[in-house]
Amino acid sequence: MYSAKNATLSMNGKTMDYVTFGKGKDPLVIIPGLGDGLQTVKGKAQLFSLSYRLLAKRYKIYVFSRINELRQGYTTRDMAADVAEAMEALNLDTAFVMGISQGGMIAQWLVADFPEKVQKLILAVTTAKPSQLARERIEHWQKLSQSGTFRDLMLDIAKHSYTQKSYQKWRLLYNIMGRLGRMKDEKRIDIQSQSCLEHNSLEVLKEIHCPPLILGSLEDDVIGVNDYKELAKAISGCQLLILKHSGHALYEKNKAFQEAVCEFLN
Repeated sequence: MYSAKNATLSMNGKTMDYVTFGKGKDPLVIIPGLGDGLQTVKGKAQLFSLSYRLLAKRYKIYVFSRINELRQGYTTRDMAADVAEAMEALNLDTAFVMGISQGGMIAQWLVADFPEKVQKLILAVTTAKPSQLARERIEHWQKLSQSGTFRDLMLDIAKHSYTQKSYQKWRLLYNIMGRLGRMKDEKRIDIQSQSCLEHNSLEVLKEIHCPPLILGSLEDDVIGVNDYKELAKAISGCQLLILKHSGHALYEKNKAFQEAVCEFLN
């Protein structure tokens, strides 16, 4: 659907999985969240094209994973440099950019260090510096990824990412996925989790000249509304929109979320 393709980039000794789809001409780069540490986007082109079908009608979309060769100490800023390198490799001189959760942290560094790459910016369910709530969630998932079962990790992520109503609806499915699935690489999720915990872009955000749309969820039990507000305070001229009846997993309000993105980018 929407010319969805899976691919892998090779860049100066590094490799990065990505997917591309969409009918439009204007490029939209999406940087996904911490779930990328469990599995990259490899093989998920059709799934992404269905999830983002409203955006796919208007834009040419690229979803970039982190590189496959993550090493200890890799930061969200390092990951942003990889995204810029991937854009260069694909001849994307500039693009609309949307970062979701950890992807939003990476997008903050992308616009700060490579401003010419970002035409317009959307920061969704993310923070400039993790609050105590966010730290507790990430540290717990980091611990589960190293010493717990994949099932326990999946259920805990789902419990805090969805509203309670949605969690009860999908709990059985996540239970089954947790029993059948497995992590690609335990070190990968550990490195990505640590990069979130150490993320702090507050100082550089004051200097960016690309006022973003900040999208949040009223029932976010991972980042929290206060972090959205702090992020909005740090960036002059930004727009803040908080969606009701959704949790950290914004695709609960898929249509409202994508409509807000389209309205901002138009």
